[in-house]
Amino acid sequence: MPAIDKETAFADLIKEYENQWVAIDERNGVEFVVGHGKDAVEAARDAESKGFPNAMLFMVPSFRSTFVPLVTPSSFTPVSLTDPIAD
Repeated sequence: MPAIDKETAFADLIKEYENQWVAIDERNGVEFVVGHGKDAVEAARDAESKGFPNAMLFMVPSFRSTFVPLVTPSSFTPVSLTDPIAD
């Protein structure tokens, strides 16, 4: 058994990016943060400037709260990333 599981490694990878967007790239089964920013556009631009135009974008949530998504086919409504987000 590996000394560290994949979920723990991922949590360690993103812990310094709380409440930020990160751009993640995977090579040979290992994930790397290749960009970050206050929004998805900034994180994508940071990754692209480092040579990673196809990085996956991910919002790192606050570690002080719990989020449990409940998505079912009947309740899922796609939202445009260009739509304003209500506070």
